Amino acid sequence: MIIKLLNNCETLCYAADELKKYLGMIDDTIDVNIDGMEKEGESVITLGLLSDFGLSCDGVDDPMIDDVIDVNIKNLSGYIAGSNARSVLMGVYNLLKSVGCRWVRPGEKGEYIPKSSVSSLSFNMRKKADNPFRGECIEGAVSFEHVRDTVIWLPKVNMNMFMIEQIVPFNYMSRWYKHTVNTKLVDENLPYEKYCEYCLELEHLIKKLGLQLHVMGHGALNEPFGVRHMISGMEYEISEEAERAFALVKGKRGLYGRSPFFTHVCMSQKWVREKIVTWLADYLESKPYIDFLHFWLADNTNNQCECEDCVKEHPSDFYVMMLNELDAELEKRGNDAKIVFIMYVDTLWPPVKERLNNPSRFILTTATTRAKGDKYSAKRREGGIPEWTRNDFKVPLGFDMTLTFVDGWKKVFDGPKFIYEYYMYTQHFSDPGYMQLSRSIAEDLKSLDETGFDGVMSDQTQRSFFPTGLPMSIIGEFQFDRALDTEVFIDQYFKDAFGADHTSAREYLEMITDIFDPSSLGATISVVSQDTGAADANKKRAGIFGNAEKGRIIKTVPEAVAPYEAKFLENAEKGDICHRESFRLLAYHCEYCKHLSRIYSALAESDRAEANRALASAIEYLSEIESEIHPYFDLVLFAQYTRQVINL
Repeated sequence: MIIKLLNNCETLCYAADELKKYLGMIDDTIDVNIDGMEKEGESVITLGLLSDFGLSCDGVDDPMIDDVIDVNIKNLSGYIAGSNARSVLMGVYNLLKSVGCRWVRPGEKGEYIPKSSVSSLSFNMRKKADNPFRGECIEGAVSFEHVRDTVIWLPKVNMNMFMIEQIVPFNYMSRWYKHTVNTKLVDENLPYEKYCEYCLELEHLIKKLGLQLHVMGHGALNEPFGVRHMISGMEYEISEEAERAFALVKGKRGLYGRSPFFTHVCMSQKWVREKIVTWLADYLESKPYIDFLHFWLADNTNNQCECEDCVKEHPSDFYVMMLNELDAELEKRGNDAKIVFIMYVDTLWPPVKERLNNPSRFILTTATTRAKGDKYSAKRREGGIPEWTRNDFKVPLGFDMTLTFVDGWKKVFDGPKFIYEYYMYTQHFSDPGYMQLSRSIAEDLKSLDETGFDGVMSDQTQRSFFPTGLPMSIIGEFQFDRALDTEVFIDQYFKDAFGADHTSAREYLEMITDIFDPSSLGATISVVSQDTGAADANKKRAGIFGNAEKGRIIKTVPEAVAPYEAKFLENAEKGDICHRESFRLLAYHCEYCKHLSRIYSALAESDRAEANRALASAIEYLSEIESEIHPYFDLVLFAQYTRQVINL
């Protein structure tokens, strides 16, 4: 058969290579060639954009953002078209899914490829993604390979974007290469230049796959003044110019909380704004392939400038002023990159005076923080937007509060917007079985349309597949098609991931979720609560603390998992490589849950000291096996979250 390309862009060439590779893996009796000589009666699949075929572009307002897949294959002949090149790539994967291919987690051990004849393969679909923004942002402690494999996996589950936060994501990648929590591995001592190389390679990979490339976020304010964010708490050299530019807080200019991430600038000074805007425009000019620049202010709370000029205006007014100045500079340079601005901490409140001059340049995002059990809905907070007070941040949690702030911004901006979510940042550690979490995510995403948001950027570790990739698969597939049935999807996922003995795997994980009860393990920890000692009334102790009855139940874990361990080890030695890997992870997971049992039963007895000793033992165990599970489990974030829960 022949795979024919109607244009030779890099992403379409990659899509053709993927189609050839997987068709050959499914059916080793066929000979697949790309752009070869066509013979009479030979099967031909043609790849191209909707416009290449003269197909309808209905529903495509912006080809960079909107994904429409159009596939028409009969007896292994026809076309795979899309509104952009990545949509063609996703069309390839959807065709392959129609014959049973599955990608249950990143990496070759996460793919299930059936063996069958494809000569009579027929498949039709025309689908516009329900949400135009579906993807991940780098977080946690991750290597180049962890992020690379995630990026390659995203379009296989119908996700379309990836964000690299910071100029170079040193903060996240160095935690892996320095092995900051692992007690067995030593610092690999990578030079900063190596992280720069990794970043550039990841950017090029994201573009090769046609994904939306999102960059920057926090960390852009200080770089123009010679302060490069590495990690919080280290020593930074601050020039006289930088000190003049940084926010005045409590009578002092300098790094807030010893971190450039947490440090605002004195936005009332025009020269400060001009320097930042020029630096950002130069940065985009050096990387013309960037699609979305996230221009955010500093992280953390109670750190706005208190100088006599800054206090005359709301921070959001200065923020919009800078956004307009950046837009004007990009317009002058002929750069059409989108700017993503954020409702976050003080900029939750809309500006009083300023308005965006060119709304079509912008996308809105917000890092929502919700109380445990809070669901997406169209409900607004009674009483409206609370009063704002400089450097006295007190906002109650709740999605209804988020939407109330969104309404306030509508007089300034009523365009595309997506949510920053934290499902797999540390929240997943409160549900070791991932089952309640998966259903909760599905419920959220099926309700997203009524909120007015256009998708979710999942701010998370890329190592979030222990014990399964079910929640991550839901994040991708349910945003592409919210009509999917949750229980049908879960049932099919287990069949795909575990094969013949999928029922024992599901039975085990449902049991684990029930025993640990995520509602009791999860502590509400606001994302704006950093390590600076800032007061945060939104913190809430985990329900397990001092709860003897829940402790008694959790103590049954070793006995409860015992019947499954031998079965999982046996299944890890037979069958397809994907299924073997899935059961291998569950075997490790049984021991992991025993350690969790010791941690949380101690906490149930209000014994923090014993809980911390049990955590230390768990870290020792996880350090020993990290080489076996590192693509799937983030030890750094596990330790961070569990310490927070114990010590709240």
